[in-house]
Amino acid sequence: MGAVELVRVVPADLEATFAVVGDLTAYGRFVVATTLETDPLPVGVGWSFTARTGVGPLVVVDRMTVTAWEPPHRFSVRKLGPVLDGWADVRFVAGAAGTTVRWTEEITVRPPWLGRRLTLLSDLVTRWLFGRALDRMVAQVRAA
Repeated sequence: MGAVELVRVVPADLEATFAVVGDLTAYGRFVVATTLETDPLPVGVGWSFTARTGVGPLVVVDRMTVTAWEPPHRFSVRKLGPVLDGWADVRFVAGAAGTTVRWTEEITVRPPWLGRRLTLLSDLVTRWLFGRALDRMVAQVRAA
């Protein structure tokens, strides 16, 4: 079970990039077929949210808790769902070309014996799903 890493260079400053990519309450707009339930604001360490992704009866529930919150440089979440386990760590670095976003995510299917057998498939889905979401976020930052 390996982590999937996505890297995007956003032609915007650190604060503007974090304002979009770090807005955890907005992820339902960026992740395909996803709705969110969240704790009350503000976001910080210990803040939790639940994402439901799917259509009709085929829905995956993904419960997450923020484990690091360092705006505008980094945030991390731990996945605690009944079907998915894992973590995500997202880092932001300012540079001459804009802000580099490095999104590292590891998702494993529960129970662990099944997750080990589905690693290649889950890594492909993770790369596609979050790559697409990150591209949508980048497009929103560019449009602002």
